[in-house]
Amino acid sequence: MNYKKIYNLIIEHRRNNKSTLEYSETHHIIPRSLGGNDSLENLVELSAREHYICHLLLTKIYNEGTPECVK
Repeated sequence: MNYKKIYNLIIEHRRNNKSTLEYSETHHIIPRSLGGNDSLENLVELSAREHYICHLLLTKIYNEGTPECVK
C-alpha cells in the first residue's frame, strides 16, 4: 500500500478545501523532528480523525529501523 500517497492526498484535500471544522488540529506536514518548521507552508488544519490518521501513516512511511523512525 502506498502510505505516502494517502498521506499526501489528505494534506492536499485540506489545503484545497478549507473547511469550517468546529474543531481542528494544526499538523506539521514535514514533522519538526525531520527538519520541518513552523512556517505557514508547513502547517495544515486537520480534523482530529485526519490528524490521527496522518500520524499513523507517518509511522508506516518511515519504517522501523530507519533513522527517521527513531526521531
